Amino acid sequence: MRVTHTRHTSRVALCFLACLALGFCVEVTHAGDDEIIVHDVSSLRESLSQRHVKRRPSPLTPLSACKGACTYTPPNHALFDKATSTAKAPPLSRCEEKWYTQPLDHFSFATAETYEQRYFICATEFFNPRSPTIFFYTGNEADVTLYVNATGLMWETAGFSDELSAALLFAEHRYYGKSRPKTMDDETKPKIQRLAYLTSEQAMADYAALIRHVTEVDLVQMSAARGDTGASKGFLKVKQIARPFNPSDVAVITFGGSYGGMLSTWMRLKYPHLVAGAIAGSAPVWSFLGEEPAVDPGAFAAGVTYDATAWGGANAACQGNVRGAFRELINIFENGDSFDFKSVTTLLRLCPGSAIKKDEDILTTAYWLQDAFDYLAMGNYPYEDGYILMGDGTLPAFPFRKACSKKLGDATLAKKGRDALIAALADFAGVYYNYSGTLSCFDSLNVNGPNAETKVDTNLWDWQYCTEMFMPSSRDGVRDMFFSQPWNVTEQVKRCNDVWGVTPKLRWADTLFGGRRLKSASNILFSNGALDPWSKLGVMRTTDFNDVLNDKKGMVAIELQNGAHHLDFFWSREHDSDELKQAREVERFWIGKWIKQKRGKKKGGVAVE
Repeated sequence: MRVTHTRHTSRVALCFLACLALGFCVEVTHAGDDEIIVHDVSSLRESLSQRHVKRRPSPLTPLSACKGACTYTPPNHALFDKATSTAKAPPLSRCEEKWYTQPLDHFSFATAETYEQRYFICATEFFNPRSPTIFFYTGNEADVTLYVNATGLMWETAGFSDELSAALLFAEHRYYGKSRPKTMDDETKPKIQRLAYLTSEQAMADYAALIRHVTEVDLVQMSAARGDTGASKGFLKVKQIARPFNPSDVAVITFGGSYGGMLSTWMRLKYPHLVAGAIAGSAPVWSFLGEEPAVDPGAFAAGVTYDATAWGGANAACQGNVRGAFRELINIFENGDSFDFKSVTTLLRLCPGSAIKKDEDILTTAYWLQDAFDYLAMGNYPYEDGYILMGDGTLPAFPFRKACSKKLGDATLAKKGRDALIAALADFAGVYYNYSGTLSCFDSLNVNGPNAETKVDTNLWDWQYCTEMFMPSSRDGVRDMFFSQPWNVTEQVKRCNDVWGVTPKLRWADTLFGGRRLKSASNILFSNGALDPWSKLGVMRTTDFNDVLNDKKGMVAIELQNGAHHLDFFWSREHDSDELKQAREVERFWIGKWIKQKRGKKKGGVAVE
């Protein structure tokens, strides 16, 4: 038994990596010993009470059908003027792509293998050797160029003032993007050998080594090349040089969203001598077994449901109608016949290749519909934006609310019967899947399947899930508006053994990183949004049962009532809300304070004038 995500083939920007995060995956047969692929859906006859879907905290990345062209484009004011005032380019154009040779295994002497890690150094005009600072993005499970273009918080903070000036460093996570060890593609070896070194611990060791390399080599060479052993050629006005650039003086502030936010948090915990502070956006660090109080497996699904309520800004009738619609659909799965199958095909406007022919198709389609709710909840941003679609299109402002304002917002919908309820699900899903407005039908069964690159990247996270990122999740149709998808540890352990030949370290993440026991931590700012389903698994005042938050220690939480998944990390916009502007002000305050703390531990030097 395996888990993967059902997709719509004609939707090129469907973001595959979030499927395991969001709890909407379906079970499939497992691959052979030497395959790192995802097979077609099968073996779905067991009862719903035996089914489990897992999720993971991931940003959204495109299908490779985009062929590298579908990249996030920030708002116009973030585009960089190149040679002429009319030539505009994305932030990536202000970066230098570089490579660093990393050991495949940082923690033993069993292998001497290495791999090439990709990273980008950006905005070096903001680097001041007299007050050296780096903003370091701890790369997630995706191509790092996504975050280079999307993480406006880093770019805008680095250029905000002299005190906050910094070069930007974006590191790619091992095994993802172009940072692929050679052994990963060696099909003569079993999967367990090919992916043995894909862990968060190894990735953070990469980042620690990279920090040393960049501060001791790259930035020193850059400063020497531009002839400013103590003065910057950027916007800074430096009148006096008291000492040359010293690598040990560099203040490193880590940034990361979602899984990257978890890594950012853990980098501060594990490498405090290298990291002065961390900004962790939408980081579900409290989502593992072994925590006290115990993790709530249903928190994510309850969070999606919140977005469908009046409290979440949606039409008041939406949540109840969604509940009723899924109830009708699952009833057909359990009791339907061929007539019902034809009816569902018509009501959901499914393409001929995705016509419902058996009960398994009903369940697959139910998960496909559930996908839309999960993605739109994560991407429930207050402005039109293409982040969720990876630049292949644009979703409306507050897309979840927009979808709920259609048929699902009809207070009389339930009285119109089963067919009306089921048809309304397709109406909602169309906001996400038919963002272009050009689709005449939906290919919910994804008969052609994702391509090979998509299969590999999807499974990379499943490996991480089955080894150390073992995050329980469930849905029950009671606290949430979906249907029964219970959490079953035994079945998930068996699945991991069947697929990868490994047994998950059930409580290792809690043991390694401390879970809720973070009273010894310092200088970490956690930001979350009430509209983000991941928020209740992160560090918030309402989830801080052990008094971790403490301003005196720089342990701070920001909560945005109208914030979706790491909203504060994106580029600023003209009509940003006051609470969003204030959140970024608070973030700048703490970043500046951490930089000053780093400076205070060093003697000598002259303050920037």
